[in-house]
Amino acid sequence: MTETFPIQFIGGSQDGAIVEGSVAPDLCDLTVADGVREIYERQNSEPPFVYVQIGYAETEPWR
Repeated sequence: MTETFPIQFIGGSQDGAIVEGSVAPDLCDLTVADGVREIYERQNSEPPFVYVQIGYAETEPWR
């Protein structure tokens, strides 16, 4: 069985959302309305992980 842990999002459309996850990459992107992606950066190294929105991307890759 895969271990899960809480992940909290701050900013953007996910502000305040807490989900259970099994991985916590440094960066993650979430697709929202009209294919726009919100980019989030992990702020800490131990659960519960906190991700803060740092930008948006449309069709171009985030760099």
